[in-house]
Amino acid sequence: METRFTINISLQGPAGKITYGQFSLGRDKKEATEIFSQLKGSAEDAPGCSLKIEFMEEIMELPILIGTKNCNLDELKENIAIISKEIFRIAHLENGNIDGNTG
Repeated sequence: METRFTINISLQGPAGKITYGQFSLGRDKKEATEIFSQLKGSAEDAPGCSLKIEFMEEIMELPILIGTKNCNLDELKENIAIISKEIFRIAHLENGNIDGNTG
Protein backbone atom coordinates (compact mmCIF):
# COMPACT_ATOMS: atom_id res chain seq x y z
CA MET A 1 0.00 0.00 0.00
CA GLU A 2 1.45 3.37 -1.06
CA THR A 3 1.73 5.72 1.93
CA ARG A 4 3.42 9.09 2.11
CA PHE A 5 3.37 12.02 4.50
CA THR A 6 3.03 15.69 3.63
CA ILE A 7 2.63 19.05 5.29
CA ASN A 8 0.23 21.45 3.61
CA ILE A 9 0.30 25.18 4.29
CA SER A 10 -2.86 27.19 3.78
CA LEU A 11 -4.55 30.46 4.56
CA GLN A 12 -7.92 30.09 6.24
CA GLY A 13 -10.17 33.11 5.77
CA PRO A 14 -13.78 34.15 5.31
CA ALA A 15 -13.78 32.90 1.70
CA GLY A 16 -12.49 29.46 2.71
CA LYS A 17 -9.16 27.69 2.66
CA ILE A 18 -6.46 28.49 0.12
CA THR A 19 -3.67 25.90 0.09
CA TYR A 20 -0.50 27.44 -1.29
CA GLY A 21 2.32 25.15 -0.19
CA GLN A 22 3.11 21.49 0.29
CA PHE A 23 6.18 19.67 1.61
CA SER A 24 6.76 15.97 1.07
CA LEU A 25 8.11 14.27 4.19
CA GLY A 26 8.58 10.84 2.63
CA ARG A 27 7.20 7.49 3.72
CA ASP A 28 8.59 7.08 7.25
CA LYS A 29 5.79 7.84 9.73
CA LYS A 30 8.11 8.17 12.73
CA GLU A 31 10.38 10.64 10.91
CA ALA A 32 7.42 12.67 9.59
CA THR A 33 5.76 12.78 13.02
CA GLU A 34 9.00 13.99 14.62
CA ILE A 35 9.23 16.82 12.08
CA PHE A 36 5.62 17.88 12.67
CA SER A 37 6.11 17.82 16.45
CA GLN A 38 8.96 20.38 16.14
CA LEU A 39 6.72 22.96 14.44
CA LYS A 40 5.55 26.09 16.22
CA GLY A 41 1.89 26.99 16.56
CA SER A 42 -1.27 26.03 18.36
CA ALA A 43 -3.70 23.18 17.78
CA GLU A 44 -6.53 25.56 18.69
CA ASP A 45 -8.45 27.16 15.81
CA ALA A 46 -7.66 30.85 15.44
CA PRO A 47 -10.54 33.28 14.85
CA GLY A 48 -10.67 35.17 11.54
CA CYS A 49 -7.86 34.67 9.07
CA SER A 50 -5.15 32.23 10.07
CA LEU A 51 -2.17 30.38 8.67
CA LYS A 52 -2.77 26.66 8.95
CA ILE A 53 -0.29 23.78 8.80
CA GLU A 54 -1.85 20.38 8.14
CA PHE A 55 0.01 17.11 8.67
CA MET A 56 -1.37 14.61 6.18
CA GLU A 57 -0.99 10.90 5.55
CA GLU A 58 -1.81 9.85 2.00
CA ILE A 59 -2.76 6.21 1.55
CA MET A 60 -3.18 5.26 -2.10
CA GLU A 61 -3.48 9.02 -2.85
CA LEU A 62 -6.36 9.49 -0.36
CA PRO A 63 -5.45 12.25 2.14
CA ILE A 64 -6.05 11.70 5.86
CA LEU A 65 -5.57 14.60 8.27
CA ILE A 66 -3.32 13.59 11.18
CA GLY A 67 -2.71 16.96 12.84
CA THR A 68 -3.17 20.70 12.49
CA LYS A 69 -1.34 23.73 13.82
CA ASN A 70 -2.35 27.36 13.47
CA CYS A 71 0.47 29.86 13.45
CA ASN A 72 1.31 33.50 12.87
CA LEU A 73 3.65 34.74 10.16
CA ASP A 74 6.78 34.63 12.34
CA GLU A 75 6.01 31.06 13.42
CA LEU A 76 5.38 30.07 9.79
CA LYS A 77 8.81 31.44 8.85
CA GLU A 78 10.42 29.34 11.59
CA ASN A 79 8.38 26.28 10.59
CA ILE A 80 9.45 26.48 6.96
CA ALA A 81 13.09 26.69 8.11
CA ILE A 82 12.59 23.62 10.34
CA ILE A 83 10.92 21.62 7.57
CA SER A 84 13.58 22.60 5.02
CA LYS A 85 16.42 21.69 7.40
CA GLU A 86 14.87 18.30 8.17
CA ILE A 87 14.19 17.50 4.51
CA PHE A 88 17.81 18.39 3.68
CA ARG A 89 19.07 16.21 6.54
CA ILE A 90 17.02 13.20 5.46
CA ALA A 91 17.66 13.56 1.73
CA HIS A 92 21.36 14.42 1.78
CA LEU A 93 22.99 13.55 5.05
CA GLU A 94 21.16 10.29 5.66
CA ASN A 95 20.85 9.43 1.95
CA GLY A 96 17.10 9.10 2.35
CA ASN A 97 14.63 9.26 -0.48
CA ILE A 98 12.31 12.02 0.72
CA ASP A 99 9.92 11.93 -2.24
CA GLY A 100 9.53 8.18 -2.32
CA ASN A 101 10.60 7.75 -5.95
CA THR A 102 12.74 4.70 -6.55
CA GLY A 103 14.30 5.74 -9.84
